[in-house]
Amino acid sequence: MQATADIALLTVRRIEQRLGKPLEIPPLSLTAQKILQLRANPDTHIDELTAVIETDPALAAQVMSWAASPLYAAPCKICSIEDAITRVLGFDLVMNLALGLALGKKFSLPHTFRQDNIDYWKHALYSATLIEGLVRQMPAAARPEAGLAYLAGLLHNFGYLLLAQLFPSYFSLIQQYQADHPEALPQEADQHLLGITREAICTSLMQIWGMPAELKVAVSEQNNPDYSGEHATYAHLVQLATLLLAPVDTINPEQLQHLCLGLRLTPEQAHQALDRVLAAEQALRSLSEQMSR
Repeated sequence: MQATADIALLTVRRIEQRLGKPLEIPPLSLTAQKILQLRANPDTHIDELTAVIETDPALAAQVMSWAASPLYAAPCKICSIEDAITRVLGFDLVMNLALGLALGKKFSLPHTFRQDNIDYWKHALYSATLIEGLVRQMPAAARPEAGLAYLAGLLHNFGYLLLAQLFPSYFSLIQQYQADHPEALPQEADQHLLGITREAICTSLMQIWGMPAELKVAVSEQNNPDYSGEHATYAHLVQLATLLLAPVDTINPEQLQHLCLGLRLTPEQAHQALDRVLAAEQALRSLSEQMSR
């Protein structure tokens, strides 16, 4: 544990040397800190999670809108956060959803990037919802923790928000570089201009913040199809979701088969999960617009 913390701080120092100025590590919001504390306690009760969400009006409103969304087809009227948790969303999903929303609200794109913000959350929601569906298709013995898998999809590109928040001048340069070099991968643009990728930056800050190890692996290894270490399932789910959401003519059938095999899925099951996400497009678009406000 100490070794990984040292690596995180070393990454920060590399960024500071590259920029020629100290990097101010932003603290987690109080809400995110409380949720992480609840996650670390196996005896956490639903009342404790409800109390944390209710103290954050913006978060409470989004959880309520989530529960009322056609995406989850609530069987009855939702009148409270407790209703949202117990009757519709479930404790695990709300715990991880709340953490993702708390992070997203603290590190969001400037209002001048409103459409980019909507697009960011739309892709994040598609990825998270698709991963949720993929996990349900997996054999019970192979399934990872569903809530954490959902959170991995929601925050897999969180480094994008961090670039905008921590390095605004470089963020504009990176966007321009990608516009001028559309064939370049995002990590290539980051490496060229910052000397480090957004995934490495995000993973280091997550380490400093004490985020779950599964989430750090999902972020750091999402571009490494050969990763086979601890928590590899989370990284492979992100990879598979990213592949499925890419333009159809760019999908490599061999890569799809390889990822599905590792997750004990068939390509047919993967496409079934994708079809369910696409069928919920209107609900997901509405939610992404709410999250970008």
